[in-house]
Amino acid sequence: MTAERRPNITADDPRGAQAAVEILRRHRDGALEANITSAVRNFLTITGLVQDDEVVEEAPPAEGSRQAVDLTALDTFVEFKRRIGTASGGAPHPEYVDQLDDYLAQSAKQGRVRMGVLTDGKHWLLRWPGAGEVRLTRPYSFTLEDPDRWFTLHEWLRDYALAVPKSLKPNRDEIGKHFGQGSPSYQRDIAALKAHYEENTEKETIRVKRRLWYDLLRTALGEVAYSTEGIDDAVRTVMGDRFAEDTQEMDDLFVRHTYLSAVIGMVVQASFGIDIQRLAETDPADLLLGRQLHQGTGLYGVLESDFFAWPNEVGGEPLLRTLARRVARFDWTEAPADTAATLYETVIPPEERRQLGEYYTPAWLARAMIRELVDDPLNQRVLDPACGSGTFVAEAVTHFIAAAGKTGWEPMKVLSRLREAVTGIDVHPVAVHLARAAWTLAARPAINAAGAAGHDASLSIPVYLGDALQLRFDTEGMFAQHTITIQVEDDENTELAFPRSLVERAETFDSLMGDISAYIERGDDPFLSLDDNHIDDPAERGTIEETIRAMQRLHDRGRNHIWAYYTRNMVRPVALSNSKVDVVIGNPPWINYNQTADILRDELLNLSRNRYGIWAGGRYATHQDVAGLFFARSVDRYLKDSGVIGFVLPHSALQAGQYSKWRSGQWRARKTGPSVQVDFTFKRAWDLERLEPNTFFPIPSSVVFARKLSQDASGKALSGMVERWLGKVGAENVRREKVGIIDTGAVGESPYAALSRQGAVIVPRRLFYVEETKNTAIVQAAPTVTVNPRLGNQDKAPWKNLNLTAITAQTVEAKHLFDVHLGETIAPYVTLEPLKALLPLKQGDAAIATSDRGPGGIRLGGLERRMRERWQTVSRMWEENKAPANRLNLLGQLDYMGKLSSQLEWMEDSGERPVRVVYTSAGQPTASLLQHDSVIVDYKLFWIACKDLDEANYLLAFINSDALQEAVKPLMSKGQFGARDLQKHLWKLPIPEFDPVEELHIVIAEAGATAARKAQERLARLQERYEHQEKELTVAVARRELRAWLRTSDEGRAVESAVEKLLESG
Repeated sequence: MTAERRPNITADDPRGAQAAVEILRRHRDGALEANITSAVRNFLTITGLVQDDEVVEEAPPAEGSRQAVDLTALDTFVEFKRRIGTASGGAPHPEYVDQLDDYLAQSAKQGRVRMGVLTDGKHWLLRWPGAGEVRLTRPYSFTLEDPDRWFTLHEWLRDYALAVPKSLKPNRDEIGKHFGQGSPSYQRDIAALKAHYEENTEKETIRVKRRLWYDLLRTALGEVAYSTEGIDDAVRTVMGDRFAEDTQEMDDLFVRHTYLSAVIGMVVQASFGIDIQRLAETDPADLLLGRQLHQGTGLYGVLESDFFAWPNEVGGEPLLRTLARRVARFDWTEAPADTAATLYETVIPPEERRQLGEYYTPAWLARAMIRELVDDPLNQRVLDPACGSGTFVAEAVTHFIAAAGKTGWEPMKVLSRLREAVTGIDVHPVAVHLARAAWTLAARPAINAAGAAGHDASLSIPVYLGDALQLRFDTEGMFAQHTITIQVEDDENTELAFPRSLVERAETFDSLMGDISAYIERGDDPFLSLDDNHIDDPAERGTIEETIRAMQRLHDRGRNHIWAYYTRNMVRPVALSNSKVDVVIGNPPWINYNQTADILRDELLNLSRNRYGIWAGGRYATHQDVAGLFFARSVDRYLKDSGVIGFVLPHSALQAGQYSKWRSGQWRARKTGPSVQVDFTFKRAWDLERLEPNTFFPIPSSVVFARKLSQDASGKALSGMVERWLGKVGAENVRREKVGIIDTGAVGESPYAALSRQGAVIVPRRLFYVEETKNTAIVQAAPTVTVNPRLGNQDKAPWKNLNLTAITAQTVEAKHLFDVHLGETIAPYVTLEPLKALLPLKQGDAAIATSDRGPGGIRLGGLERRMRERWQTVSRMWEENKAPANRLNLLGQLDYMGKLSSQLEWMEDSGERPVRVVYTSAGQPTASLLQHDSVIVDYKLFWIACKDLDEANYLLAFINSDALQEAVKPLMSKGQFGARDLQKHLWKLPIPEFDPVEELHIVIAEAGATAARKAQERLARLQERYEHQEKELTVAVARRELRAWLRTSDEGRAVESAVEKLLESG
């Protein structure tokens, strides 16, 4: 029954309440199951959830079964009991749940994936194949307590159990509710899809698609968190269960990406009027292929047989029908262009997107950039080479159509010009689906207008799966000038070669590759495609004929299904680079070089160093990301002379040292090599750091514009003034002000930069930090302590999820217990109570007892007996749970770069610098004097050894001052909540080494000493007050109270005055 035939019942309709009264009466009276069934069936029909002909009683759960389901409504099994569980609650009897689960499994085995409901009229439980343990929370269960609230039962059945057709509006909340991770229907469909995948993982076509998908994902995202794939068999054997777990996570992601692409494809088809529910009954495979969409609209390239069409190969058609019924509940005819992106965000949760490094540009920013750069949309060609979810291409399409609407152009002219005007590329296999959907939905007014005017609106959607950096095959060598070769990477080292001249004829090449694939699939002669597409040049024919033979061999081995799609897309950037555009716009990847896929890292570094000369290296090596290279490469490859580019970049692009060479605007590694020259002064860059809330990217961002100059021109640097945006995110009335920027790479250094050292990397914290506990034994062995792992709010996965029983209530020799200061134990001028850590050395040791053969790198003979056992346990935990890419043993982690050993050396012989000052590595600068020589410093702090207390107080005054904070802020890297990483940046300020005869230095030291003494007194009073109130004095409170006092006290003002004077003089 269609949505139009169903009565539109409302919550105040008395018939619903009357039907609910009867259900609850029969439940209360303990009526027979058949009577409860009758009452529920009446409720379903009266409230318009089903028609009589959509309900069947006592039907078998599967063909040939002798069992019978009490009631089947639409596609849902409903099983009735007089009581599903205890008389007082809704917890169901396991036997009843197993009965319903068995019915659902029988149906699923024959290809029909259903929902199931177990009920006694009052308690309702939702089940599906593979649902797992019973969950009694909404939306997995429902309890009808009050017949006057019958409409809530109606909604629960409608939305979760029955998927009743209804013209829902596709807003973000409704999409999340029906297609997101919290939806039982989503969980059912994912479980069914995963079962299909796991049953067919050895199928050759699926293995090829899965491998290519993973390779492209690594290119797009770098070494993602679960990236143990691709390692050799020997390492797999050593890793054991960990390798299996990581592979499983990637398999799960592949399944979810398949689900997403299927839903997105159905949505696009429905938005153009395709009856997907009818199509699901007549040709479910076409839901993933889009043949009817092409026949009805002329559109192709929206849906294709790509990585995610594999359900058609493994009997997934019933599941596709189920998905289609859910999609058909919505009215997609007015679906917004960002619908696909919304779907993605509901299926891949925020935490996982952060883990994968996936952040999509908000529409308001893309719209502002399009308006800024695309000032003649009807005559400019626009390319987004990292189009992601399609935000920029959708905004550019909308911008073009709006401009075309003012010209009086014929609809077909609008559509044909639009096809050339806006193009997207992305190497992320799912992002391409999102972007194609975004382009298509945004272009819908032009497509519909052309069709309504009687024109053939045929066009290929110009969004391509491709490597915009062109790293995956040679495009510059002598051979590559004529031929592009793609490696299949099979046992036969198969290559697919394509004439470059043919690739550059994009429409012909698309048509040819589609025909070759179709002919091979049907068993026809694929060489006829050469005549069909008028490939007359003998050289072109010869090359393609060899490729056709290779594709036939791949088909014979079950590997052909994907290659036509893959090659046609992957070579497209080459064609685009030979037909350059007027505007390049977008948001490139921000991943660091050391996070990029290892198969591409060397080539990325080569381009950065030897092609464009923008590699900073040195101390900036670990901070350098590929965004600057992507900017330079996009200008070089795709932008015509005098063309313009605008990219969203990390805020560090405006001033950080790792971008210094890039900001020159002159990119050439060698004097004789080719150069790329840009004018960064073409438009002022946008500084977006002060927008609120600044959560649209993981770190503050900027937008940088440039105009491409000819090779013989001189580039103009990004320097001077930028345009800072102030106000609320997305608001029309955002204020803009001009501010200066500082090139931090060009700033000098204080002598203290060389004296500043980072503390030891005492992580994972739960393996080292402990809290003393009472020993349950009558007598405590001397001298020992009994400890539990310290559990902190900042502990990271997987360590925070470990079973720590083996190191809980453990008794260990006290000489291995050390006081440790971290960022959380430091406040201005003072230290709080240090934490305790068990370390593989003893109090007074001058060095760590190491051994290459020892567990975790430690010579066990250097430890006391109890500590030996603990060290072996935590070392084993480390090896079993560390990141696959981490090659360090536990000592290597603990003493990374000698950060623990250097402290032991100082403790053994402090030389002429016997006093230590520590300061925080992030946030507002905070420093304190360390009173005890034996205390260990954690990596969240830096430490400086000083000659005497005067020098220490001099540094304390500087670091704790507001004057220094304001001066260093422009030099610091930015986090999501502003300038965060202090590290060694403060020593870029003109802070001279303490001179005991310099008058101003003495004044600062004395002011620091006074402030430190008074701060200690105030801390003591604070601690006394909190103890009296039986409250814990946290570091946040201590810092807040002391900073407030410093800003209003004579002592604080004396520090600020003296520090400001010295900074101004420098």
